[in-house]
Amino acid sequence: MVSDTGSLLTNPQLSSKQNRLPVSTPLTTSSLFSVGAPVTIWIINHKGIFQYIEGDVLSGLNTLPGEVVGRSIFKVYADYPEVLDSIRLALSGEKSRALINHGQRIWEYQFHPFQGTQKNLKGVIGISFDSSPERQLWYQEALMATAAALRKARTHGEMPSLIVEQLQKLLRINQAALVVGSPPGGPYELIFSWGDWDQICENNEPITGLLTDPLVINNLNLNNRFIENYFPQSPGPSPIYGSPLIAHDETLGALWVGRHKPFSAAESQLIQGVAEMSASALQRAKQHELTQRHLERIAALHSIDQAISGSFNLSLTLHIILEQVVSQLDVDAADIFLIDPDTQQPTYAEGLGFRRYQPQMGISQTREGLVWRVLQKRELVSIPNLQKDAPTLVRGGMFSVEGFQSYYGVPLIAKGKIQGVLEVFHRKPLRVDNEWFEFLNTFGTQAAIAIDNAALVENLRRTNLELDQAYQATLEGWVRALYLRDRSTEGHTQRVVERALKLAQAVGIPDKQLVHIRRGALLHDIGKLGVPDKILNKPGPLSAEEWILMRKHPGYAREMLEPIEFLRPALLIPYGHHEKWDGSGYPEGVKGTRIPIEARVFAVIDVCDALNSPRPYREAWPENKVHQYIREQAGTHFDPQVVSTWEKVFQIPD
Repeated sequence: MVSDTGSLLTNPQLSSKQNRLPVSTPLTTSSLFSVGAPVTIWIINHKGIFQYIEGDVLSGLNTLPGEVVGRSIFKVYADYPEVLDSIRLALSGEKSRALINHGQRIWEYQFHPFQGTQKNLKGVIGISFDSSPERQLWYQEALMATAAALRKARTHGEMPSLIVEQLQKLLRINQAALVVGSPPGGPYELIFSWGDWDQICENNEPITGLLTDPLVINNLNLNNRFIENYFPQSPGPSPIYGSPLIAHDETLGALWVGRHKPFSAAESQLIQGVAEMSASALQRAKQHELTQRHLERIAALHSIDQAISGSFNLSLTLHIILEQVVSQLDVDAADIFLIDPDTQQPTYAEGLGFRRYQPQMGISQTREGLVWRVLQKRELVSIPNLQKDAPTLVRGGMFSVEGFQSYYGVPLIAKGKIQGVLEVFHRKPLRVDNEWFEFLNTFGTQAAIAIDNAALVENLRRTNLELDQAYQATLEGWVRALYLRDRSTEGHTQRVVERALKLAQAVGIPDKQLVHIRRGALLHDIGKLGVPDKILNKPGPLSAEEWILMRKHPGYAREMLEPIEFLRPALLIPYGHHEKWDGSGYPEGVKGTRIPIEARVFAVIDVCDALNSPRPYREAWPENKVHQYIREQAGTHFDPQVVSTWEKVFQIPD
């Protein structure tokens, strides 16, 4: 039972809880239904005596409305036991309904008990309306037309205008508005208005209060707190009808319509049917779009993961992250500040979406204070409406230049260490939900991981560089040790290294192998450390026995270098550069392409430089004689193809 008869009159189809609405002035049935409309409404007291009645449903009973006031409903409907049974149920406190035939039409009766101020049964409100087949056919055709219109919508955002357009065709409404809920427990938002209410969406605050539980009314009297608060521009008096948008027991919002003449019960029923259909369509569309958005966000995170794992360029990775932030969060701009490891100050790293702001020109103290606020709090800083919540920010600096109205800052934290700040900006006040915040934090986490990974890579790169420098210094130390034993080779090693690298590139040795060429060239004579000084520094030609000892130096080089893993690929030159193309070389006497290409390249460079340099036992050869010798030895000592390339690379004259 209900205690508010005025609100019950507004919608006989819904429960009393859904219809409870404070009314500033009494409602009358004459304001609800026009005379001659296919509907009747009455009030009987707790004894079943008519107190009020209006409508034409009694015409089939050969009775006028004025003739039944003061009479018992049990006598008026004595020939309709199904109606009497429903009335008895209503007088016991239960809502009831019945269908009867009279006047060659089918009528539906609904009975709603209501309470007095002492919570006792005061009486019953009865409503009857035309439910004949042709009326039902009209209703079904109207809903089918609405369903067809909704199917045209590609997104849920296109549906409100289609819904209202269909109601305007069916009912000739003059104004309409659609209210949709935000996250569970949050306020409702007026997202669409039309007709006489066309402007009420602009600059409208979130709707709270009565609309957090959408209501249904049909009220001509605009002297009403709800109407004044939310529809102040309604030209009145006009009836306004509202129906909740409910799908799968979830209240999504409300549909409000109005026009300059009253709604009949059948029309009110149609509005409810359209609202139910619209709620289901909106929910399906939103679920589809939510699924699509989740897929897009998964793809966005995947692209960021690929950027983090596949690129050592932090600037590029941060740019990719910001592209996804702006796209997926639907904001106008975003940037990232990093903590400088030396000064521990926030430093601009990357930005996207700014029109005129130039970060290299510096940031204002106010802006810097905002960044420090995020860093010090180590949590999200949210200012959804800068004009309202932080007006000093929008009066100058970047916010004024860019016209930003919303700001969010997220600390970038990885492994408990704060790396910087991710900021997002929008040029209108933002209304966002929990999912939006979660995704913003996810982007912040991804950015922090990228920064941390970049730092690890940079540290690793620096460590590798230092290690490589240590390796190089060690190798050069070995070469200097060889110089101390054999002064005649001083400068020889440096010359052959650079020339060997140049020729190696020309013959097509991959760049990644050049480091081994360099090391091998540096150490090509390292095995001579095992040759006795009297042989190494002999001023004249070596004897046959001394040559046997001298030719052991490639083997000594292998014994020295092979145990050292990072030098093993470089061993091809120290061990093989004395082999000859025809197989007459040493230490193994291999020939042709069985000799490693690295050794074949270096053999040409080594012999050329050695002949062009003085030795204790001979003078240096002239260049033309050296060039002639190299050409003559092509196919015997040297690889002919390497010699041909050598001539082109070093532009050897004919």
